[in-house]
Amino acid sequence: MNFYVVAKLLSATKGLLFSGYVAFALSIISILLKGWQSLDFWIFIILNFTLIILHHYLSLRLKFDTQLIEIIAQQSDSETLENLTQQFDQSLIQLKLMPESKAGRDWALRFAGCFRLFKLQIALLFIQYFVLIILIYKLLTQ
Repeated sequence: MNFYVVAKLLSATKGLLFSGYVAFALSIISILLKGWQSLDFWIFIILNFTLIILHHYLSLRLKFDTQLIEIIAQQSDSETLENLTQQFDQSLIQLKLMPESKAGRDWALRFAGCFRLFKLQIALLFIQYFVLIILIYKLLTQ
């Protein structure tokens, strides 16, 4: 049951990404309305694009992890978890998606890694909105 709960929690990544794109779009609009032609303009543009690229990467990574966890949860009804874990690790190693040193880890450690990525995505979203607030403040205090 842990697999289903973790997969459902991590599936919230789509909503977080959408919210990140809203913050990104509003930030870009604020920058363009400000009409800067200075170093500030380029700093905020680069910062916004960097944040949305990182946010999008984390969302893709979490979506991939969610789908893998759902597959393991569905397959665990027909096979033992140890056998599935071994097959799962071998597939990831062959595709060079995981180093061999991480094979055989406990699922609690794997879930903790997923939760760290999820918390990092939430932190990036807060940073995006913080940048948006700064931009709106600068726009209103022209």
